[in-house]
Amino acid sequence: MAKVSAKNGIILIGGRELSSYVMAYDSQNNANPIDVTGFTDGCQNFIPGLPSSTITADMFWSYSGVQVHEALRTLGTTGQVTILPEGSTAGGQCITMPVMQSNYNPGGVITDALKIGSLTFDNYGTGTGTENATLLYHGTTTTSFTGSGFLDVSAAAATATCGATLHIWGTALAADTYVIKVQDSADSTNGSDGTWADLVTFTLNGSALGSERVIVASGTVDKYRKVVATRTGSAGNTLSFTVAFWRGAN
Repeated sequence: MAKVSAKNGIILIGGRELSSYVMAYDSQNNANPIDVTGFTDGCQNFIPGLPSSTITADMFWSYSGVQVHEALRTLGTTGQVTILPEGSTAGGQCITMPVMQSNYNPGGVITDALKIGSLTFDNYGTGTGTENATLLYHGTTTTSFTGSGFLDVSAAAATATCGATLHIWGTALAADTYVIKVQDSADSTNGSDGTWADLVTFTLNGSALGSERVIVASGTVDKYRKVVATRTGSAGNTLSFTVAFWRGAN
């Protein structure tokens, strides 16, 4: 079995690409077992309780515009955390979760760099915990963009609840705006052929940094998906964005 280095990992928090400030991360999914052991049982017995999920990130301090301190200093901040464990190659697997930031702990010692400790991001709102996703795109564009089509991990249409997560990072656009969508197809092989239909349309348009999660209710989602970003304007501002598409268990 091949082993993969973690050094190419990319960490996005609420529309900020903060990979170079993160020393380590951890994603935990727990069943919160309930002890139902009776007096005559031969060992402890458990039933599953409500699942819970957290993501933690050990981070360096930085105070510069939209970097770490300015972006993460407010407790209770909500948004999305998305981790690309193997880097920016589209089609790769990644994890994403709607989160609430639970702590913020700046500190330092004279022999080390300033740090903000281990930040905890807890599952928030309507989230179903850690969402295992396919990376549709991570990068930049200065004009309208159409990505490649990627096959669902099951190689079939999805009937479970699905959704997509968007991060607008880098620099907010001064003049141009974009309509960013995820489309699906039953018969594409490379993103440029087949018949495509709009599946998800995001509200964020590049005029501000941020993150957004859109749910597709249970039904049938065709087995190929791609991202499309359509520019309005002609300034050629650089749009930096990431889109991941996930499917639930039911």
